[in-house]
Formats: sequence, C-alpha cells, structure tokens
Amino acid sequence: KRELVGARDVRAIWVVGATWLAALAASMPVAAETVESALVKAYRNNPQLNVQRALVRATDENVPQALAGYRPRITALATVGEQSVSTTSQLLPQQPGAPAQYFTNSGQNAPYSAGLTITQTVFNGFQTANRTRAAEGQVFSARETLRTTEQGVLLSALTAYMNVLRDYAGLELQKRNVEVLTEQLRETRDRFKVGDVTSTDISQSETRLAAGMTQISVAEQNYKTSVATYRQTIGDDPVNLNPGTVVDRFLPKTLGECIAEGINQHPAINTAMYNVDVALRQVTVAEGALLPSFVVQGNAQQAFESQLDVPKNYNLSVIGQLSVPIYQGGAEYSAVRQAKETLGQQRLQLDLV
Repeated sequence: KRELVGARDVRAIWVVGATWLAALAASMPVAAETVESALVKAYRNNPQLNVQRALVRATDENVPQALAGYRPRITALATVGEQSVSTTSQLLPQQPGAPAQYFTNSGQNAPYSAGLTITQTVFNGFQTANRTRAAEGQVFSARETLRTTEQGVLLSALTAYMNVLRDYAGLELQKRNVEVLTEQLRETRDRFKVGDVTSTDISQSETRLAAGMTQISVAEQNYKTSVATYRQTIGDDPVNLNPGTVVDRFLPKTLGECIAEGINQHPAINTAMYNVDVALRQVTVAEGALLPSFVVQGNAQQAFESQLDVPKNYNLSVIGQLSVPIYQGGAEYSAVRQAKETLGQQRLQLDLV
C-alpha cells in the first residue's frame, strides 16, 4: 500500500509540474514579429518566388545546350540479324547449241556489325557562338525578371504587414468607440428617468450605437481579409507585429537622382536591355543559316559474316563535307526578316519600360 501511495504521489507531482509549466509558457510573451523577419519569411517561402527561381534554373540550361555545338558528337551503332541467301547462276554452254545449265547456291547467314561515328562541326556560319551569347543573355534576363518578382513579392509582403497593423488598430478603435457609445446610451437612459432628456435622445443614442456595431463588423472583416493576405504572402499568421519604421531616409535627395538610379538599376529595365541583346543575337543566328557550313565525320565499322566468302570486313573513313546553301525555298530569308522585326519590337519595349 505504501508503494502504491508513493507512485500516486509521484504522478500527482508530475501532473502539477506539467500544468505549471504549461501555464508559465502561456503567460510568457510571444516573440515579436518585425518587418525584417516577415520579409525574410516571404523571400524564403513565397510560391511565386519559388516558381520564378525554378524558371531561372531551367533557363540556365540553355547555355550548356548552346555550347554543345562546339563539341563533337559520337554515335555507336550495332546490328545483328538472320539472313537467308539463295543464288541461281547460269553456266555458259561449252559447245554451240548445247542446253544451258543452272546452278543454285542457298544457305543461312547471321551477319552482325558494330561501328562508331564521330561528327565535328568546324564552321556553321557562327551560329554556335551566337546561340551561346543569346543563351547567356536569356540567363541574365531571367535573373533580372526574378529581381522584379522579388520586388513585387516583398512590396506585397510589406503592404500586407502594414495593412494588418492598420486594420487591427481600426478594429480596436471601433471597439473603444462602441464602449463609449454604450456608456453614453446608459447615461442618456438614466437622464431620461429623471426627465432631463426625451425619448428622441434615447433613439439617437441607440442609432449611434447600432452604427458603431456595424462599423465593428466592417473593421473585423477588413482585419480578417488582411490576415488572410498576410498568410498567403508571408506564409505565417501575424502574431505580435511590431510597428513599422519611417523609410524616408532611404530615398534619394532629388527627383533627378531617383530617376537616374531607377534607369541604371531597375530590374525591369535591365530585363528589357538583355532582351534586346538576345534578339540581336537571334538575327545573327538566322543570318548564319545563309552561310556555308563544314563538317568532318569519322566512321569506323566492322562487319562479320558467318558463311560468306568474306567472313570479316573492316571499314575506316574520314570525310569532310562542305555545304553551301543556294536556295531553300526562302525560309531562311523569312526567318531573318522575322528576327529583325522581333529585334525592333524589343527595342520599342525597352523604350516603353
């Protein structure tokens, strides 16, 4: 019995201790959320930014794909099969007027072969170099687009942060207003009892209180909407937000400095500039299709025949091929005109930005 009572005492101590720790944790103040920490969460967790980052990584792969044009291409080929051979030959007669004689040779054969082909492009109208430069420009453009997305997301996060503070303050103000209106209605009713005011004054006080309750409902709806936007943009619920700070100290001193800094550093302008460079490279790529191309191809192949007179055949060749385009139906000239129009469009887009 003593052991059983002792065990119960121990359990009671644990329960009391756990309850005390839970009450202590509940009474401790929650760590305050600052603007900086909220922006960090948005930068890490916002799905729009993660989508753009994945797009940048995909665009990065355009560069090695373009550089592949400088490198040789190696292809291995192997064949195996079953072959049935039947050959009928005519033997010339030894004497004039003698009947012709025929000889038939038939059998089965299992040929197989293995070969290796290496192709190296020596010159293709500078298309590989221009494709590489265009791919690099696409990478830079994608990175600047990511910066534009970052600016938009961080601005949305900051706006959501300040909207929560604003709407929470508005809600608290409406609650205090209703408390004041409730107290005024009570005082008006007390004064009505002693004949100091009329029933009209009571009706007016009740109307003001009803309007105040309506304003509380509107303020609560605005606050819930701001909280939902905060959760969508930043990823967490707003808890114990610190007030924001004045940012005037970060502004340029004059309007001219502000415009110059925007032209030099704004990612949207940089994106448009890189798009112009990419379009210019696409023009040179299209024009390169009109120039000659030279390719060197090496081929090594070994074939085996099981029942023929030549059981093994080995072939090694190195061939240089020069291709000069003369007329391809006008597709290349159309591609050049199209690329130039795209270049003009991108230049106009740069001016617009």
